[in-house]
Amino acid sequence: MTYLPVDCCGRVKLDALKEALCPETILVSIMYVNNEVGTVQPVEEAASIVKDYNPSILFHSDAVQGFGKVPDLSETSEKLNLLSVSGHKIHGPKGTGFLYIGEKVKIRPILFGGGQQRDIRSGTENVPGIAGLGLAAELAYKDFDIKTALMRELKEYFISEIGKMENTVIHGVADEGSAPHIISLGVAGVRSEVLLHTLEDKGIYVSSGSACASNHPAVSGVLKGIGAAREYLDATIRISMSEFTTKEEIDYLLETLYKCVPMLRRYTRH
Repeated sequence: MTYLPVDCCGRVKLDALKEALCPETILVSIMYVNNEVGTVQPVEEAASIVKDYNPSILFHSDAVQGFGKVPDLSETSEKLNLLSVSGHKIHGPKGTGFLYIGEKVKIRPILFGGGQQRDIRSGTENVPGIAGLGLAAELAYKDFDIKTALMRELKEYFISEIGKMENTVIHGVADEGSAPHIISLGVAGVRSEVLLHTLEDKGIYVSSGSACASNHPAVSGVLKGIGAAREYLDATIRISMSEFTTKEEIDYLLETLYKCVPMLRRYTRH
């Protein structure tokens, strides 16, 4: 297995992808949006590179963080063989998700029995979950431009205001090359877990690094990969928004950070 390097913004280096392709390559998987810093990956360009090298190589994209938040990949569908989405990220039922499988892709099942879901995933189907996921997927791109513009406006507002606090940094990019709903905030002098629980006490819920690994805190491989400064490696939180986030909530978050960060820094061990 080969892991591709990224640039300082968290974007996959396409030159490294070209160099990594070889006759033994059977699958390339690149996430649509980085789940920690929000960088939108050059999936379309990467897929073209892979297919130009060898059309038989399968190309997969993990779109869990991107589906419904950034433009869809319909124009890349001919080169995209597999795409995965999680239901809870688009306000669907937890425990649901879907996998897009291209017509020419052959998938071997790992569950056997009744032959449900076209003999790919046997077992009694979760009908309420399927219905909820289907509706959530349909609504994800309804009024897309309006919803994403709102989130991006709030993101830009937060970034401009938090910049007034000393020794803070926004990881990744903050322009159109990033997802509108993810903010990676580094606060030097305050450990991620400490800040996370302080905000939690105020009714504000964020994550430290990847939310999937929040129960096993460790230095983020993503932050190390983009070359983040040492003082931010264990002092970064991820703030996630949705179409329902309001300016009042962002103001409350900013007010809370302004109050608690100076206090927490005074108690930091040096």
